Amino acid sequence: MKGSAARSAPWLLLGAVLAMPAGADTVDARCDVYPRGEDKAIAVLPCTFSQRQGYIRIYRSDGVSHQLSPTGEAVGNFVDDDGRAVYRQSGLGPAGLIFRMTDISIYVYWDPTIGDGGENRTAIKP
Repeated sequence: MKGSAARSAPWLLLGAVLAMPAGADTVDARCDVYPRGEDKAIAVLPCTFSQRQGYIRIYRSDGVSHQLSPTGEAVGNFVDDDGRAVYRQSGLGPAGLIFRMTDISIYVYWDPTIGDGGENRTAIKP
């Protein structure tokens, strides 16, 4: 009986680990939204950025959500829910990330409190 319990203990532990939900990294952020090819933001708003196992969700306070799935071998390549290409860039340094989509670019800043309302902000060209 003692040997049986010892043999089943690792399986019980594995079952407990597998039953725990995998956590996502989620942060409150600020999103600046630029039309493709433009250097003036059309929206500067609070957003939530989540990343889990390479999948990204950007939920903007205006109710728009962007679900991005990794694709291909290159790091930073995604597709959105419609299968359109999305590219992640690091042009903001430690302040945030840039996501280049088909019709817009979203600049995600990790500090949601910074900014000037967007009227004096210009986009970084790819």
